[in-house]
Amino acid sequence: MNEDDLLGISEIAELASVTRQAVTNWRKRFDDFPKPLQILQSGPVWKKELIEEWLKQKDGRAPKVLCFINLKGGVGKTTTSVAVAEILAKDHRKHVLFIDLDPQTNASINLLGEEEWKRRDDEGLTLVQLFDDKLNPQMPERFDIEASIARGVSSIDAGVARLDLLPSSIRLIEVQERLPFIAMQGNYDRNPQDILRSALMPVIDRYDYVIIDCPPSLGVVTKNGLRFSTGYIIPTIPDIVSTWGIFQIVSTVNAFAEDLGRPIKPVGIVATKVSHQGNLHSRVINDLKKGRLFQGKNTDLKQPPLFESIIKQNTNTAEGADNDARIRTFKGKYGPNYAAFASLTREIMEA
Repeated sequence: MNEDDLLGISEIAELASVTRQAVTNWRKRFDDFPKPLQILQSGPVWKKELIEEWLKQKDGRAPKVLCFINLKGGVGKTTTSVAVAEILAKDHRKHVLFIDLDPQTNASINLLGEEEWKRRDDEGLTLVQLFDDKLNPQMPERFDIEASIARGVSSIDAGVARLDLLPSSIRLIEVQERLPFIAMQGNYDRNPQDILRSALMPVIDRYDYVIIDCPPSLGVVTKNGLRFSTGYIIPTIPDIVSTWGIFQIVSTVNAFAEDLGRPIKPVGIVATKVSHQGNLHSRVINDLKKGRLFQGKNTDLKQPPLFESIIKQNTNTAEGADNDARIRTFKGKYGPNYAAFASLTREIMEA
């Protein structure tokens, strides 16, 4: 690592235009102040990028980067993340970048329509091109971040002005299996978990929120999203099978955050596709409300809180994910669940 990439207390103070004492106070006051990379004889040193990121967050200037994760498919993860992104952009007038990391591409097709998504995929304007470039360092890089961002996406109003998208590709299924071996391709200085963050550096400060739809795994593609996220949200059906992997998600992300030396906040759990027929969903929701999910496990980790907003099982919501259905309003797209998604979005903004 280059010495220019490291900062001591004096350099941090100079960067932030404060005194050394102020930096010392921050270390004591703020639990999320980055951990030193190393303690030298001259004092502690930090990674410059982590300090710059922390200073932006402290001043309220950094975008909130939220990953939506569940290890089980079919829990409403994509629908929930898309709805939150659309409502943030249209109702709250936030500038939002939606990143689709899921090879199923459901969010991309939802927001773009199938024909436009296919055109972009054929022309190398999806995220698979970014990862493919790193796997083939002997070839000229084709990925262009500006060209790959689709602007003003959504079926709502034929496009929401403040909502942009970095689309996924089905071909990401094959690419993600090769990414852990990227150093063997000749990219010895390239961290396979840092590819997305590096690509976004020129554009990320344009946005108030970055919403990331992660694949149902905790592999290298998901970690590309977690690498620069400020928090994560877990949509889940309130049943035994769907909630089974939540502890694994929290423990794995916690360990990953410790390796990075920066916090990744478990913002909360969203109960989705809730049915009140029978008592299973009600019982699991009650356990989630009371934080009982991790009881009996040998851990100090706490269960993430359950959002108060409940997303009910509804056919209108599923049908609204079809971009070609020409549904142009939130109520048309999400049916009676629109109010719940709007409430959830407010909770996320206040978390």
